[in-house]
Amino acid sequence: MKEPVSTLRLHPVTFPPALLLGLVVIRLIYLTFYAPWDPPGVQSLELRLEAQRGRILDRRGAVLAMDAPRYQVVLEYPPIAYGGDPVRRARWLQQVDEILSPLLGLSVQEATRSWPDTWWQFPVTRGIPEDLARVVSQRIEEAGLRGVRVRPYWQRVYPDGPLLGPVVGFVFFGADDLGVEGRRGAAGVEKAYDELLRGKPVILRVPVDAEGRPLPLQEEALAQPEPGGEVVLTIDRTIQAIVAEELARGLQESGAPRGDAVVLRPRTGEILAMVSLPAFDPNSPETLDRDARNPVVQDLYEPGSVFKILTMAAALENGVVQPETRYLDQGCVEFGGAPICNWDRDRYPGGRGWLDMTELLIYSRNVGAAHLARLLGPERFYAALHAFGIGEPTDVDLPYEAVMRVRAYGDPDWREADLGRQSFGQAVSVTPLQMAVAVSAVANDGLIMRPFVVQEIRTAEGVRRTEPRIRRRAISAQTARTLREMLAGVIEREAVKARVPGYRMAGKTGTAQIPTPLGYDPRDTIASFVGFGPVEDPQVLILVKLDRPRRSPWGSEEAAPVFARIAARILPLLGIPPAASGP
Repeated sequence: MKEPVSTLRLHPVTFPPALLLGLVVIRLIYLTFYAPWDPPGVQSLELRLEAQRGRILDRRGAVLAMDAPRYQVVLEYPPIAYGGDPVRRARWLQQVDEILSPLLGLSVQEATRSWPDTWWQFPVTRGIPEDLARVVSQRIEEAGLRGVRVRPYWQRVYPDGPLLGPVVGFVFFGADDLGVEGRRGAAGVEKAYDELLRGKPVILRVPVDAEGRPLPLQEEALAQPEPGGEVVLTIDRTIQAIVAEELARGLQESGAPRGDAVVLRPRTGEILAMVSLPAFDPNSPETLDRDARNPVVQDLYEPGSVFKILTMAAALENGVVQPETRYLDQGCVEFGGAPICNWDRDRYPGGRGWLDMTELLIYSRNVGAAHLARLLGPERFYAALHAFGIGEPTDVDLPYEAVMRVRAYGDPDWREADLGRQSFGQAVSVTPLQMAVAVSAVANDGLIMRPFVVQEIRTAEGVRRTEPRIRRRAISAQTARTLREMLAGVIEREAVKARVPGYRMAGKTGTAQIPTPLGYDPRDTIASFVGFGPVEDPQVLILVKLDRPRRSPWGSEEAAPVFARIAARILPLLGIPPAASGP
């Protein structure tokens, strides 16, 4: 009996056209991925010809994700062809091992130990580059090896690795809800725009012989899959790299194990950078869960004192205070039967005395925020939180956005003490993106824009751009301008480590306790800073968050310097010149 001949085997003479065909059609999914041998009597097999997945680019055209041609070596040995003769099979495997193992850098004998008897195909190795594939194919032909094929396929490649992993996402091979197999986006942009990126595959019914082996196909009979569309992001890869570098430095200096940062344009909602460290590498999907996280969008936390921006905005908007309004700051007060104390009550047990509203923000008074909440009352306070989008998704074009209900007045589980605690960022949870978007209203004359990461979609039908969209007005333009000046005072008079030479910036520190099932953690905090600028015409907003810093627990000490370094490096890149006489 003759040795089985592979009907689709790649010969050196036919390698270039076969490669070209592979680059267009590329993947025989059913036969490539561990397809079991079908018994005699089956008249055809289903071939799924996968389309080339579309590229993902940054706003300047840098490639963030692409399909690259790769090759695999597949062994074929239909059991019925040899009557199940193990001796002949072993002799054949030894011959394959002697010829291919030196080229592939692995033992074919070892690799095939897990080859089930019921499978007539087995992929020995994947990820072979084109030059090696040519050499292997030529050696197969020279040696007259039968039952061995070099087969092309697409491999998803992410040139920057972890730099954009949480934003771009990754691709895995699996079945959809209808059981149809193929490559699918599993997180980030790959997931959100999967249908557009993956294109349209072609399903063929291929005739087989009496032993279940595919019969030859004519190249012209193969329909070509439709490649996927391209997605252009609002992300600027250069800014992303700067933010990642400065955030990594912040983690190292503070001793924090992880952190997040987001940079957006408050006027449009465009996200220029979104970084979480440590980040996953999308080039190694086999090591990842399908829902590998983007913490900026998916992780909730209690924001702490940055939330006082929203409380002050509500008080100014409702006219219960003016910037010059003064109140008596005490070390601790009672609110709804629960004590509320300032963060520095050990140093100032009786508080700081009479302070105005700007000083309330400068010295980050918890008692002052609770005072504002009492003046507002629950109805106006929670109406303001709703106006800022707290407790609802931002509608960003990324998957799995997390949101937590705000425990509010009228809810059965609401207590008056919640109002006091929420005024300074406790008993309320947000994602970093939700917090950044809420504060962006102050930078954008009171308007909240929908945040987005996809700037443009390119398909065969044309180009579709994402237009900025106003979600709602949170506060009046006058309130926003007033509050911007007050927040500029925070940096100029207290949070000096957030200063950016040449630019007048506005912002607020946050030092949040971390809730546990037994109450708030007595030691660990989340240190954060959110700011924007230049104050006269805010063009960029930056939020920095460090989880559990070890060197110092305070946002003013750990997160503010990271904010300042990021701003100092990206403002010139965005074409924003320093003032003639900056701070």
